Amino acid sequence: MLVKKLLGKEVISSHGEKLGKIADFDIDVISAKVKQVVIQAGFNKKYKIMLDDIVTVGDKVILRLSEEDLNKKTGKTK
Repeated sequence: MLVKKLLGKEVISSHGEKLGKIADFDIDVISAKVKQVVIQAGFNKKYKIMLDDIVTVGDKVILRLSEEDLNKKTGKTK
């Protein structure tokens, strides 16, 4: 799937909570692989998640994490 098709997709937690939208990707320039996906969650809140935390990608991106799990696992970035 092309990156441009993922940008802006809504992200939903494992509990059905709307978390935000895909805003960016952290890419390892040496291996040319995506390391993390950046979720914009509100005005100043961002999360970085690993690809393994994504269950499915369709009209929406579904995570295997709840919002609480996400806060514990990744913390918030600005």
